[in-house]
Amino acid sequence: MIKWIIRVFLILVTFTVFSLFFLSFYGLETDYFNSTIQNKVRTFNSNFNLEFQKTNILLDLKQLELKVKVTKPKINFNNMSTDLSKLNLNISIKSFLKDEFALQRGEVGLAKTDIKQFITLVNQIKPSPFLFVAKEIFNKGQIEGELEINFDTTGKIKDDYKITGSIFNFDAKILKKFNVNQTDAKFELFKNNYSVYLVKGNINDIDLANSEFEINKENKNFNVKGNLVSRANLKNIQQTLDLFQINLLEGKVDKSEISFDLKSSLSFQLEKYIKIKNLKVNGDGKIHFLNIKHKINTLKLKEIFTNYNDSFQIKDTEIKFSSDSNKQDIELKGLINLTNEYENFKSKIIIDKKKNNTNFDAEINIKSSIIKLPNLNYKKKINDQASLKFKGNRKKNEGYNFEVIEFKESNNLILIKDIEFNDKIQVNNLKELVVRTTHDNLVNNDFKLTKDKKIKIQGEIYDARPLLRDLNKEDKRRLLSRKFNGELLANFKEVITDKQINLFKFSMISNIKKGKHEKFTAKGEFSDNEFLDISMSPTGDGKTKVIQLFSDRAEPFISSYKFIKGFKGGKLEYESTYDNNSSHSNLKISNFKVSKVPALTQLLTLASLQGIADTLTGEGIRFNELEMDFNSNKSEKNVINIEEFYAIGPAISLLMEGYIVKKELVSLKGTLVPARTVNKVIGWIPVVGKILIGSKVGEGVFGISFKMKGPPKDIKTTVNPIKTLTPRFITRTLEKIKDINKKNKN
Repeated sequence: MIKWIIRVFLILVTFTVFSLFFLSFYGLETDYFNSTIQNKVRTFNSNFNLEFQKTNILLDLKQLELKVKVTKPKINFNNMSTDLSKLNLNISIKSFLKDEFALQRGEVGLAKTDIKQFITLVNQIKPSPFLFVAKEIFNKGQIEGELEINFDTTGKIKDDYKITGSIFNFDAKILKKFNVNQTDAKFELFKNNYSVYLVKGNINDIDLANSEFEINKENKNFNVKGNLVSRANLKNIQQTLDLFQINLLEGKVDKSEISFDLKSSLSFQLEKYIKIKNLKVNGDGKIHFLNIKHKINTLKLKEIFTNYNDSFQIKDTEIKFSSDSNKQDIELKGLINLTNEYENFKSKIIIDKKKNNTNFDAEINIKSSIIKLPNLNYKKKINDQASLKFKGNRKKNEGYNFEVIEFKESNNLILIKDIEFNDKIQVNNLKELVVRTTHDNLVNNDFKLTKDKKIKIQGEIYDARPLLRDLNKEDKRRLLSRKFNGELLANFKEVITDKQINLFKFSMISNIKKGKHEKFTAKGEFSDNEFLDISMSPTGDGKTKVIQLFSDRAEPFISSYKFIKGFKGGKLEYESTYDNNSSHSNLKISNFKVSKVPALTQLLTLASLQGIADTLTGEGIRFNELEMDFNSNKSEKNVINIEEFYAIGPAISLLMEGYIVKKELVSLKGTLVPARTVNKVIGWIPVVGKILIGSKVGEGVFGISFKMKGPPKDIKTTVNPIKTLTPRFITRTLEKIKDINKKNKN
């Protein structure tokens, strides 16, 4: 009996162990739980209908759970059907025996399905504002994945759910402006944390393959972090910058394109699911090509960089950058093209949005640039190796501050330290200027300016030819702003003027107030006995100023006038009284000779004074003295009124008046008298009546009356012989002769 009991016990134990082993490793297929599982699914949502064939039950002795695997599950809801790749349920044996809610965990595998359909399904299970936004964002695509959920004792889903999966070939539109196209991605979703890895795809034509994002939900906001790997060939940079509310060159762009490879990290907050805040970006990479054709006014720039091509092009350039709501940093190092040739450069730009301030630091090789500095009579030719460095900052609407500007080319150097410009590119202040340049292989400028309490200029040589050439030009641009003040002390050992007539031991003292010379005096020597003396001072009322100039050599001041050729000799005296509205000037030149004056040659030819005309174009005509009174008025823009122009010489004497509209019109009239007639006038002075009416019928004093009128390059001249000279001509001639005789005696 005992043996039978032992045998039965062993059989039961063996059967139990075998059953437990079989249930633990192979499980049991049954449809016993089908209705129970289906009913439980409906308790979550009455619209859900779970279809499947059988269930496979496994025993987990360690956890005292039954693992239920559903065969070929399918979810039907709202007339839609979704295939599941798996459905696994963990049931507590203890709770099941007590007739309590026994479902502990669930694993749901989603077969590849339409992404919008999936979002609708998940939102039915666990409604979320994020899912509502996601449904609006996605246009198309497919998704597959797995859902892991845990249940509490009441049957509610816990917050520690996990969703993993992949999205294939999806298109989306984020914030109505970020277009995501043809993208494959992997994702993990937790309660308040979502991560996405882009296998392939692009946003607004920027390839972001191998990029990853992490999103943390905080109340109604999303905190987004990303590591981007971006590549692009964009034909319109501004369209992309518009997404981040960045305006390239303040909208003054005709064309912009770029090709790049970048790696960057970014973070931002998506406030209330729609508004980007606290955007931060850091990265580096390479710009293969960048071309920006702009509409910025570069006329002033082209006066210096004459072959600048109105574009900004770089290639093969390394870039580092960072950006947040307050500041943007960009570092570049590579090749730049400002003309038609690429050259090395490096730069760093820091934009402080809060302070409206931009700091910059750049170094550029400019071998291919043609550079002209007219005020220094310097020109850099193409292919002459040169470099340009500048460092400073710009504050919006307040101008530019440069810590240093340095230009180097062979033995030429221009170095400026601590210079401040206003928005009109006028100098507010500067600390130091060093200039050393050459012209025709000879040093033509070598001086240094320093500004502290006083402005001091010390130098070996200064090229004044550009200054003298511009005497007859009206330059409305002011070099110095109204903020520039100080006492100027200048000394040059040598000053280069035109016609190889140089000035030595030049010194100047000036008081500069509000960017203008309030008063100054300047002196220099042409030789031991020939001097230059210039002064400017205000009159008693303080509003009117007087400029006086005396030079023992007139040529440096006259040779720049294009309509006079072959001017030689002469002493010059000039005085001008002017204020903000008008000016009155007097010019005197004595003992000089001129040749090749087109207007005068034409006049003499028309007047049948061919001999004098031939002399003018050959050896030249000598004049004892020339005097001109002229004025200008602000109300008559660009008009010079010549009150009287009188010249007397051995060959001819000339008296005229009229006006000149600069670059537009010349209108002059007057009297020209050969020297023989002038001598008759002098000889006949005691018998004034005979001069005026002649001693015989038909006899009198003959001269030429003329008119000259027309555009400067096409002046029409008419002449008429006159029988009797005007009393005004006679009076002026006598005055001049007396003055000349008086000077000769002295």
